[in-house]
Amino acid sequence: MELELPKRLYAVGLEPQVKKINNGCRMELIRDLKKAMYAEYNDVKIDPVFKYIMAIADNKLGFSGKLVDSFLCKQLITSKMHEEWFVFPRTPLRFSLQEYHAVTGLKVSRESSSDVVHLKEVQKWTRIDRMRLIYLCVIMGVVMGRDEKVNIPDMYIKLVMDLDKLRKFHWGLHSYDFLLSSIEKARKKLAIPDFGEICGRQVSGSFVGPKCGNWKGVANVSYEKIIELEDSLTKKGDLFSVISETGNGDMFLHVDYTRKGEMEDERVDLLLDRIRQKFDWSNT
Repeated sequence: MELELPKRLYAVGLEPQVKKINNGCRMELIRDLKKAMYAEYNDVKIDPVFKYIMAIADNKLGFSGKLVDSFLCKQLITSKMHEEWFVFPRTPLRFSLQEYHAVTGLKVSRESSSDVVHLKEVQKWTRIDRMRLIYLCVIMGVVMGRDEKVNIPDMYIKLVMDLDKLRKFHWGLHSYDFLLSSIEKARKKLAIPDFGEICGRQVSGSFVGPKCGNWKGVANVSYEKIIELEDSLTKKGDLFSVISETGNGDMFLHVDYTRKGEMEDERVDLLLDRIRQKFDWSNT
């Protein structure tokens, strides 16, 4: 039997355009903390654990829910449990832990020493306690993108009480898995949450590091502008389907980002094979 490519979630031209999009990210909270606790904020800012995530607030990188909605409505249906595939513009794009790490720089490897301990009782506010509050707000409001009405999980509170364990915790792997589960829920409910955006411009051409730390701009993108962007990129053909670990355009998933129990899917293998062959997707 001849192999088929993965099917789209919606047929071309039938993607829904939502009027209201839930925004779980609370970037303004981070800016308020900077004003209220400037010294402690700077201490947390230079800590490598969330260094590039906090740069999002400083660079005033905006969010476009419509752009993310457009991506999520153009999902490809596969059997993969730990990665997603999208079509934009008429080009298959992989979103795996490898791409997520390249953008965020968050730690993805597990360490046994990051296991949480019992919560210690906090009797009074100290400089360290204020730093803990900032860490907690970054975790809930940006890294995990949780609404302020949602209860804070005990695990996060326990981690901020032990900053050494917090720095060793696999925030990249943890937040990536939460993001994938949110995408799955959005697909089932047809209510697309706002996870972020890619519009804007680079801060520095010589920057070396995760991409979220070198991007700025406030997005206000209409569906019409998104369609124009797709048409433009289709004609130029300068879009990469994966983010290569080596920088040489390799298609393989690096061993650091492979997941135990991942499902094999010949349709995805066919996608990757055509990407390697530089297949022309413009007429698909």
